[in-house]
Amino acid sequence: MNKLKQSVLALTVLGLFSLQTSLLSQAQEPLETTTSSETSQSLAAQTSPIPDKNPSIPVVEASGILAEQPQSTNEETKSGLTLQEYLESDASQLAEWIRSGRTTKDELITLAIQSVQETNPELNDVISIREKEARQEAEKMTDSGQPFYGVPILVKGLGHTVSGGQNTNGLLALKDTTSRSTGRYVKALQEAGFVVIGQTAFPEMGWINVTHSALYGVTRNPWNLDKSPGGSSGGASAAVASGQVPLASASDGGGSTRIPASWTGLIGFMPTIGITAGNSYTTYNQVSHFAETKSMRDTEQLYKALLTTQSSPLHLDKSQTIAYSLKTPAGTPLSKEAIEAVQEAVTFLQQQGYRLEEVDYPVDGQKMMEAYYTLAASNATTANFLIQQKLKRSMRYGDTELLTWALYQTGKDLTKNDLQVAYQQIQDMRKQMTDFYQKYPLFLTPTTAWTAPRADYQHIPSEMIDTLKDMSGLSKEEKRQLIYDQWLPAWTLTPYTQLGNLTQTPSISLPTYVSSDGLPLGILFQTGRNQDNLLLEMGRLFETQGKFWTLSRYQKTKEAAANDKHQAPPRAEKQIGEKLASHPATGRKVEKAAQTTYPSLQPVDKLAMAHANEPSSEHGASRTLPQTGVEETKTLPLLALSFLLSSILILPKKKTTETSKKRRFH
Repeated sequence: MNKLKQSVLALTVLGLFSLQTSLLSQAQEPLETTTSSETSQSLAAQTSPIPDKNPSIPVVEASGILAEQPQSTNEETKSGLTLQEYLESDASQLAEWIRSGRTTKDELITLAIQSVQETNPELNDVISIREKEARQEAEKMTDSGQPFYGVPILVKGLGHTVSGGQNTNGLLALKDTTSRSTGRYVKALQEAGFVVIGQTAFPEMGWINVTHSALYGVTRNPWNLDKSPGGSSGGASAAVASGQVPLASASDGGGSTRIPASWTGLIGFMPTIGITAGNSYTTYNQVSHFAETKSMRDTEQLYKALLTTQSSPLHLDKSQTIAYSLKTPAGTPLSKEAIEAVQEAVTFLQQQGYRLEEVDYPVDGQKMMEAYYTLAASNATTANFLIQQKLKRSMRYGDTELLTWALYQTGKDLTKNDLQVAYQQIQDMRKQMTDFYQKYPLFLTPTTAWTAPRADYQHIPSEMIDTLKDMSGLSKEEKRQLIYDQWLPAWTLTPYTQLGNLTQTPSISLPTYVSSDGLPLGILFQTGRNQDNLLLEMGRLFETQGKFWTLSRYQKTKEAAANDKHQAPPRAEKQIGEKLASHPATGRKVEKAAQTTYPSLQPVDKLAMAHANEPSSEHGASRTLPQTGVEETKTLPLLALSFLLSSILILPKKKTTETSKKRRFH
């Protein structure tokens, strides 16, 4: 079997990111549905276009890139806080301003909602808004020293359940399913002081490393609207990168926090699995709940607020050696941008006095992905459970998108022995990495092998669609091989993040690199279990030395380069300024060599997906951002499974105003 094909099993399990997030963390959450009558809609998976927009949220057509956007308003609010200040501040700063009287909790909710209304039509990253509930909760909140007192937050629509939010797992058949209660992780965020104003988009069941679905449409990257913000926490990363909120919750079962962070210029921290609130420890749990953040201060404050088990206070001694690798786990291609990102980090660390050593990738990538894929396929039966609860029958072709259907057909054939083999492979990797971290306390790689792909890219080749529709005539091994093949492009983009989940060890993606064509790419530090503080130390080092590239900083540098091409950029901006010399925003010639050439990727196939995101005529031209807490709910039976479901709520929207349609990302 070809190594590349074998490695493809990786991305099958990217669904585990958010799937197990939903399943493992929310096991107490009952499934609910609205009492209103529904028409059961058959989704002919991959047979009509995946929609570009959510039908209940108007989305303006994306054209051009961020350079075309006008400056946002700088008018002061009643308390004196400007929208610009809100957009550029981290959560810790906003909490300080509330305490000092510079702003209020209610005002921050207003600014957050305004920001969502202005940018969501293009980004399509927010799937529900709970403004009334947020204001009520903020009014009742008292200051007991919470680190994020009164700060607005958006929570991930998959797994991070909030009362009144829709509980769909991204399945169109469950579009009216809602949640009556708030889950453990969201409660922990509220205890840290956050005010939940809404929910963010994710792909169906969280299977893929980008964010688009039949239910919610295509979510776009604020760095470049033609690109994806990653997945499955793509809605969260787009929300933070664009300034809608300073921090948004995310979950990671295979890269779902770190991949979006890499592609949107954010910090993506995955704590050791099992040591923070909402992160249960079981032998094979792969999911860590945290957030997309834009400052190390916020990252560390949130980590401390959520910590339930003491982590090691180890400090990195410069006499110790940091390992780095420019190879992918299973030999898939690595872009020149990813290589440059790591090489720049290596040079910087050497200048700081650290010792570094280039190494081969420390585990067998093929076995890593085999184990990962097996666990993912075994969990695909969750979709069948959800369909049974709603439709009172087993899942059929057309009830879900094609990938979910194909994984379900594959997972049904897995035996107890298949799972035992996967578990043994995982145990072997854990021992290997424990030994590795004894010698090298930190391991550096790119976070992603490539910069962000097209927002609508599809990893299922069109020639495989008919076979994936009906796999009943295939053997178990033929099904698994087919899954490998259809996942190859996605695995090629993001081969590094799954290791931490399988070994339950922490890692962090840092926003240190921007490509010549203006796209960010993160570097990934990994370390041993409970050594989270080493990662936070690295993050502080890169941030304090001016190595972070957020969208706000990049835009300011880009504007400076365009306005004064003869002036040498400040020292900290020199490197990016040189890259910008050939960027389209400067008006100078762009050499073809500066453009990223991606591995074989396809846009979403123009094949039927019945009823997929066609605006319903009953809403017409009077649609607004969805509001939660409107329709009644009733509880459906809950099976005693080891995993459960996530939550979200969507309601009809009104047409946005012309002001809302203006592009404004910071």
